[in-house]
Amino acid sequence: MKKSLKDPGIGKNFEKGTSRVINKDGSFNIKRINFGYHFRNTYQWLIRINWPVFLSMVTLFIIGSNLIFAGIYFLVEPGELEGLSRGDELSKFFQCLYFSFQSFTTVGYGAISPVGHVTGIISSFESVFGLISFAFITGMLYGRFSRPNASFQYSKNALISPYQKGWSLQFRFVNGRSSQIIELEANVMISYTKEVKGKLQRMFYNLELETKKILFLPLNWTLVHKIDDDSPLFDLDQDTLENGSAEIMILIKGFDDTFSQIVHSRFSYTWEEIVWGGKFVKPYFNDDEGITHLDADLIDKFENIEFTKF
Repeated sequence: MKKSLKDPGIGKNFEKGTSRVINKDGSFNIKRINFGYHFRNTYQWLIRINWPVFLSMVTLFIIGSNLIFAGIYFLVEPGELEGLSRGDELSKFFQCLYFSFQSFTTVGYGAISPVGHVTGIISSFESVFGLISFAFITGMLYGRFSRPNASFQYSKNALISPYQKGWSLQFRFVNGRSSQIIELEANVMISYTKEVKGKLQRMFYNLELETKKILFLPLNWTLVHKIDDDSPLFDLDQDTLENGSAEIMILIKGFDDTFSQIVHSRFSYTWEEIVWGGKFVKPYFNDDEGITHLDADLIDKFENIEFTKF
């Protein structure tokens, strides 16, 4: 009987079945509640979110702020802003909006200018607010660009694949960036639930790899776990993995040569993402000049093979 691992920090006991532990983006599927609010948490969240969401939030913040200030200028006493051309109310509002953007960015073209104390105070406050806002946004941009993190592209499926006259569990990944990652190390475990003394308990088993460390990652790395008598997978089948909500959890550690810092990457495959009977297609080829080409579109590609019992 294979000896299970101690709790790696995820928890063994729970009341009912749960979804995957590690999400596709590498985050843990844990919802934290009643921890209170701290501004630093918001800053860290803004650093971690993806670029489309971050840029959308920055754009909405700038536009929303200027709409608020434009509304204030629009409601103040007529004559507080010099240079407003005659027109309907909508035209006046848009001119106030243009003036707001000029004050927010401290451009100040001069076509419209504050002549009263009220608009003078408001525009001065808006200019300071704009400077602080852009300083904060610039700091977040720098934090996002300078933060070292791995961007690995994993195969969509893990395969039960032929290996040395037997079977193995295989998956692979490539470096999604042009930076060089060296001295890589991989740790892989399987987690599934079973009933222990009348209670559901999550079990963890380490999956030994044929190659646990590599020095360089110029191409892809296919990680192979041989399924033999010593493998935790040897006594399992598809139904057992499904009933136990099995998940293959992966932690990759490497040294980013660009930032000279260690980076980590987390990923997982649930039981439904494991293909029983498949063989990966080689994702690289050599041209006539002897140069090796790595095709990212082939990382997920595999050939189906008839599966037989272990």
